[in-house]
Formats: sequence, structure tokens, C-alpha cells
Amino acid sequence: MTFASLALQSVRSRPRSWIVGVLAAGSALLLTLGVAFLEGVSDGTRRSLIESGTGHLQLYHSKSEGVPTVVLDHGGASELQPLPDFPAIETRLKTVEGVQEVVPLEVGWGWVFRGNYLDEKLAAARSVAREPPSASRDARLERLATDLERTLRDVVKDDGRRTEAFAFLKEDEAREDRRALDEVGTPEFWTRFRAEPLQALEYLENRVARQVGEGESIDVEFLASDLEQFPRAFPRFELVSGSLPPPGQRGLLLGQGLYEQNFKLPVAALLDELQVERQRGATFAADESLRTRAARCLAELPDLLARLDAERSTKLVEVLAKLLGHSGDVEPLLREFLTLDDANFDTRFAWFQGELAPLLPLYRVRPGDTLVMMSAFGSLGRIGVPVKVWGTFRFAGLGGDSSRVNTLGMVDLVTARYLSGRRTQAEVDEVRRDVEALGLAKPLQPVDMALQPAILVEEPVANVETVVSEAPSEKRGPAWPETFTRAEQRGGSVLQAALVLSPDAKPELVAASIDALAAEAGLPIATVDWSVAGGMLAGVVGIAQVVLVAIAVLMSFFVVLVSASTLLLLARERVG
Repeated sequence: MTFASLALQSVRSRPRSWIVGVLAAGSALLLTLGVAFLEGVSDGTRRSLIESGTGHLQLYHSKSEGVPTVVLDHGGASELQPLPDFPAIETRLKTVEGVQEVVPLEVGWGWVFRGNYLDEKLAAARSVAREPPSASRDARLERLATDLERTLRDVVKDDGRRTEAFAFLKEDEAREDRRALDEVGTPEFWTRFRAEPLQALEYLENRVARQVGEGESIDVEFLASDLEQFPRAFPRFELVSGSLPPPGQRGLLLGQGLYEQNFKLPVAALLDELQVERQRGATFAADESLRTRAARCLAELPDLLARLDAERSTKLVEVLAKLLGHSGDVEPLLREFLTLDDANFDTRFAWFQGELAPLLPLYRVRPGDTLVMMSAFGSLGRIGVPVKVWGTFRFAGLGGDSSRVNTLGMVDLVTARYLSGRRTQAEVDEVRRDVEALGLAKPLQPVDMALQPAILVEEPVANVETVVSEAPSEKRGPAWPETFTRAEQRGGSVLQAALVLSPDAKPELVAASIDALAAEAGLPIATVDWSVAGGMLAGVVGIAQVVLVAIAVLMSFFVVLVSASTLLLLARERVG
């Protein structure tokens, strides 16, 4: 008790010492909690990225100018050289202790057009035309034909849109498209439409729909891989809708965030945003941003109306009349329904989800549709590769559907190679052999030309009368192959690969073993860890660490300053 009383008396007699102790203890507590929090964030980010595509290590060509990443930074994709003979490298890597999976990857960027309102009406008519013949089918097709005829009359009047569409066509193509538009304005065309709807629809899709414009372009950052192996190697991958492409089939998967933000009907996407804000407690009366979004719903009404065919419009009028309590035309009914405030939003959002959404073309692209992915890479300039959309996906645990990684697309390696304009090693070797056999010093064509389908150009024969068929016919261009072999996918031009290690393996030891293997076998390969491959997402953790260290230094400096001041005051008291 004597020692305790003396200690308590000492603290009471030196209150500044007590303050310094509290400051030091508080600083230590804050630093400990901060370090623990940062370690938790860092470990969670590390596991999420490793299980979402970066792997523990990324393999690449050691002579590349850049390093591999899975999430692009603002500077774009890194400059990487293709790995020589990837299957042989893969076989060697699997002999390294701790290496569990070797997943080939490629990161790229392109863009797609999400289609115009005429495309959607033609798709609806095509689905009806493919049904077995019946009185009901014929009646529906008649209504759709009448609606299409009315829509195309509006296209004829839209000189500005047609001029914009023709600006990118050659003179002969533009002339042919103008002739096509004149053709569909005749009664004879619609007579043929009712007799042979599928043939007429093909003509409209190929010659007329593009005169409305290609629709808004959407940038798509994509991750290419073996789409059969990738979901097995990375457990954070979740298929949301549709299915994976069958083995050996080219295909595209859209990130769920990309799908919701860019391919959903704008009115529906805006209502979803309003619902999220309302759930957070926002109100129309107090929040200007909610009122702005509500006004945008009304501004998007013309786009919604343009995408409605006759059948959808009729059904919407019936449902809206029941919900609003009075009849009317589709436009004023929708305008009244979309006039939103705090009193009616919750009810109308529920009505929209339950009653209206099933009647609307809610998404402009659905699994099973085909998009043309465009790329500006390669010496050929702009490359367009058609690819089928198989479904949507997300990476769990990385910030929800609005996060960066869930706004990516995923394609197979062959499609990515087409978009980049690169040859496989087998194609390069074949060209080299042909050149050597001909005794030439260099190839006769650019490297990228090997990826373009062959086109046969026939010279017209003189004095032969050209016979034009009465029914319009569309010439089909050469198609990109829809299927590929395993050797074609993994055997050519792989830029990088994710290495997934066994649970007990240490990445730094595996990396050292790979370096030793490369030196021994003379392989031009190198590795980086997940923090480099994670790009800007991993960089956030690094920035947080720097900020925490800076705060720790400032707090330590503050404690030292207060301690020094206190000691100085104590010394002055003793002297005094």
C-alpha cells in the first residue's frame, strides 16, 4: 500500500506526466487499431484479388517493356511480348513445387454498340416469324408488320440520322442502302414480308437497320482466358445469368455491373438508382439529385416509346389503365406513371417491377444475342469481331456490382487474339516456311492479315448480262470461326498467365524456383506478385499504408513534442 500511495501521490503531484502518459497510451492504441485495420483490409484485398484472377503470381515474357496487370490502369494495357511455346512452359511450371494451376490470360479493351430501337423491333418480329404457322401467329405478325412499316416511314423522314449513318460507308454501299430504303417504302415489299417474313427481316437487318445508327457505343475492358478453366481456378467468380460457353466455343460474358449500367433500359436503371437512394433515407422533397433523376425518367420516355412494338404498347395500356384508374394512350399514361414524388414512389416502383417490367424490353442485350466487338489495335486499323453473349458474371467480395472488376467483360483467348490482330506462333512459322519456299526476303502481307478471312474477288466477264433477282438478297461477308481447338487457344500467342499456388506454398519461394528454372532452361520468363498484377485496386492498399505511416510519424512527433515540453516545464519547476 505504501508503494501504491507513493505512486498515486507522484502522479497527482505531476499532472503533466499523467497527460504525457495518456497521450502516449492513446497514440499507441490508435496505431495498434490502425495497423490491425489496415492488415485486415490488406489481407482481404489480397485474397479477393488472388481468387479473382491475379493468382498468387503472374507469369510474363521477361523481355517485355511492361509488367502484367489484370485490372487496367488509366494508361491502358501493358506492352507484353507473347510467351514462346506456352504449352511447353506450362508443362515445366507444373513440375515446380507449389504450382497448382497455370491459367493463360490477356487484358484488353474494345467497344460495342448496344443496338438501336429498330434492331429490337426486328428481333421481336423474328421471334414471332419463327413460331409454327397458326392463325394467332399470323395475326401477331400482321400487327408487327404494320408497326414496322410505320417505324420505317419515320426512318425515311430522319435525314440527319441517315446522313450520319452514310458518312462511314463507301459510295457504292451508301447507294445500295439508299436503294434498300426506297425498296421498303413500296407496298410490294410488305406483300413479300407477309409471304416470306424471315427473308424480308434479314434484308431489313442487314441493309436498313444500320441507317438508324448503330446505337450508343460502350467501352468494354475485358479479361481473356480459358473460360472453362478460369471459374475452376478462381472461386470468387460467380455466374449470375446464362451459362459458360461450351468448350471450344468462342463467347463473351458481361460483368453484372457492366450489364446493369450500360445495357439496361435507361428508365429502369434510373428507377433502380432512385430506390437505392430512398432506402438510404433520401427524399424527393429534400434531395435535389432525386428530383433530377426523376426528371431524367421523363426525358427518357421518347427512347422507351421508340422501343415498344405494337403488342407491347397494347399490353402496357391495359396494365397502366388498371393501375392508374383511367384509360388513355400509352404516352400520356407512361408520363403520368413516371411523374414521381415521395407519396407515390414506393408504390409505383413496386408496380414497375411486378407489372410493367415483364412487358418491357428491359435489357438491350440478352444471353444468346451476338455483339460485334470493335478494337482499334493492330495495323489493320479498326477490327470488328462478332461474338455471342453467353451470360453475366460477378466477382464476389470486391465491392458489389458497381465495383471496377464487375464492370469488366470476359472473352476466350481466341477472340482476344482476333481483336488484337496477332498471329499465333504456328501461323508465323507457316508464313516463314512459305516465304522461304518462295525465296523471298520478307512476307508479302502485313502480319495481321493472317487473321482476316480470305475473300475471293471475281473479275466480271465481259458481254454477260447481269440478272437482278426480284427479291432483295443480301451478300454475306466472311465470318470469323465460331469454334477452336485446345491447341489453337493455348498454343499460340499467350501474353501472360496467372499462377495459383497450393495453400501451403510460399509465393516468394515459388518465384525463386521459377527464376532458377528459367535460368537453367534458358526460358525468357519472369513473375510479379498479386500486388503488381492487381493494378489500381492493389494500389489503394499501398496508398493506405503510406497514409497510415505518415499519421504514425505525425502522432509520434506530437507525443515527443508534448513530452519534451513537459520535461522542460518540470525542469524549470525544480530549478525554481
